[in-house]
Amino acid sequence: MQSSDKRQAGRAALLLEVKYEGAGVRAETRILDISETGVFIDAMTPVPVGALLKLTFTLPDGSFIEVDGRVAHSQPRIGMGVEFINLKPEDARSISAIE
Repeated sequence: MQSSDKRQAGRAALLLEVKYEGAGVRAETRILDISETGVFIDAMTPVPVGALLKLTFTLPDGSFIEVDGRVAHSQPRIGMGVEFINLKPEDARSISAIE
């Protein structure tokens, strides 16, 4: 059985507040899941695939993350998957420690 899921890293289900800005939009909403490669953001009106965003959020351990991302997929009234661009190694370690 083959999966069509193209993710390269395991995801942790998690609810975190996130601020994002880009593509003419500034919003505050929730992250629904996270991995070292990206996040899924709850958004009624997600931005288009390919849009570049700046994300800021705080992990449960108190680590403040500020990272650029690119929208990888977008589902109206559901949300959007955002792939991290240039995530700092220490931030990746903090994210990978989430269980």
